[in-house]
Amino acid sequence: MPDPTHKPTHIQSAELKKLLAEQRVTPRWVRAVRPFGPLVGSLVTVLVLLLAIRGCATRAAAQPLDVDRLLPALEQVESSGNPAAVGDGGRALGILQIWDVVVADVNRVHRTSYVHADAFDPVKAREICRLYLAIYCTPGRLGRQPTMEDAARIWNGGPNGHRKKETIKYWQKVARRL
Repeated sequence: MPDPTHKPTHIQSAELKKLLAEQRVTPRWVRAVRPFGPLVGSLVTVLVLLLAIRGCATRAAAQPLDVDRLLPALEQVESSGNPAAVGDGGRALGILQIWDVVVADVNRVHRTSYVHADAFDPVKAREICRLYLAIYCTPGRLGRQPTMEDAARIWNGGPNGHRKKETIKYWQKVARRL
């Protein structure tokens, strides 16, 4: 006896084609990853956290240069706020770990008369830093408005520090203290 719910072949064929057209094919990589579901979930969580952290640093980097806000962060990274700090084999002095070449640049360009020992005076050290950044961290020199990241990386890596890969980790330390 024929089944009353049975449809003619051409109708079944049309319905099947419609269902197949609507069906989404699971990509191979999804099928390959499924057995590792819990691990992938953990990795995704870690990735999201890393991106969030990076986003914080990016927002700080994109901020226009505000030396008044930047200086305390530089001081913490450079010397943990210790004005008597001496580092780099005696070449870096004071709260901002100033080298004699920085003092020489500031004196040459701004016609000041700082001496390297002035780096031990926090007020003078901050002024030396401001003047140094006024030389190398400018819109004319960078071709755009300087950011907090530019200034920190120039302070750490010299006049072209904003281009050096070696200064990225330094900037990340500073960004966390902003």
